[in-house]
Amino acid sequence: MKLRNISLGNLKRKKSKMVFLIVGMAIGIATVVSIFTITQAMHDDVEKKLDEYGANIMVLPKSDTLSMTYGGISISGAHYDVREISEDEVDTIWDIRNSGNLTVVSPKLLGAVDVGGDEILVVGADLTSEIALKKWWEFTDESNIELTRIEKPSPIDPEKTTVVTEIEDFGNNDVLIGSAVAEKLAKNPSDEIILNGQLFNIKGLLKQTGSQDDSIIFMNLEAAQDLLEKEGKITLVEVAAICSGCPVEVMAEQINGAIPSGHATPIKQVVSQRMETIDKVNRFGMAVGIVVLIIGSMIVFVTMMSSVNERTREIGIFRAIGFRRTHIVKVIILEAFVLSVIAGIIGYGIGMGITLTAGERIAEIETSISIDPYFAGAALALSVFVGTFATIYPALKASRIDPSDALRHI
Repeated sequence: MKLRNISLGNLKRKKSKMVFLIVGMAIGIATVVSIFTITQAMHDDVEKKLDEYGANIMVLPKSDTLSMTYGGISISGAHYDVREISEDEVDTIWDIRNSGNLTVVSPKLLGAVDVGGDEILVVGADLTSEIALKKWWEFTDESNIELTRIEKPSPIDPEKTTVVTEIEDFGNNDVLIGSAVAEKLAKNPSDEIILNGQLFNIKGLLKQTGSQDDSIIFMNLEAAQDLLEKEGKITLVEVAAICSGCPVEVMAEQINGAIPSGHATPIKQVVSQRMETIDKVNRFGMAVGIVVLIIGSMIVFVTMMSSVNERTREIGIFRAIGFRRTHIVKVIILEAFVLSVIAGIIGYGIGMGITLTAGERIAEIETSISIDPYFAGAALALSVFVGTFATIYPALKASRIDPSDALRHI
């Protein structure tokens, strides 16, 4: 008689206990799987938003003093009147080792200009890149802004395309103004504005953003360089990079090597609080999962101990007809192994189902089922480990049953 036949036969005879064990183990595995997949989806969602919305690397001229705020982000080492980076150096950013991760490189020149006795910040930039960085920008209906959406090869995967929004017919005498500027100066689109004695046309008016952009006048980089008499100079560079496969800190170091006169700094505070919250949820969730697994393993332990006590006579007969202690251990462990495999498969399926149905409500993100064979294998291995580990003591106890004592009960 083969050992596996003995184990399978015993499981068939005690279906109620088998179902009880499977349910207990499956709940533990499902808890761990759902918590892990939901928190991982939350991490991915935060990283995606960081990649898609705004810069995640800021390149500033090296300086030991002064600070400023731009775009709601505090930046050390920059001021309107500090030394600038050469515009020629900016092109070297595209030559870094992980240039394939770069999506937008937007050089800017900042300066204060006189507008009717008031000083207002002017930002010169490539406005197509600026719109790509600031997808939240919206223009008033009166603005004379024409945006065209075109498909270009993806910077990450040339075989795929990405949609880019370009601004049409924006000349060097055109400017965009923020809502606070428009309110202070009582200006509207199509009005004229004098900056440092030069006449410009207000092409568009930004809707309120709640950021420093509301108090800024935007124009083409070349126009700003002429207006501020800083030809070929850059105050800072905003870089948007996809962090997949290369941490943003590594790309910042590569940019530092490419621009000796600048210092690249990763912008982490944009999502740091949310990432910290996700980490706390992840740790708490995993703690709950471990507790559930411990409870599941205790269920296996108690049930197997009860089974061994009930099968004293059966085990005694096996020992009397020549079964060794190792054979008894193998029979008990094999039963636990079969149950653990079934529980692992069911638990993984339930966990992924919970992720799909409850993930969006729990994490406020879109979730989808993606079958990862490695993760599925890990869940199955965890189930087998917990189930068999909890069965070791009952199996050893069963192997120590004295055949003569057991046969006295016959």
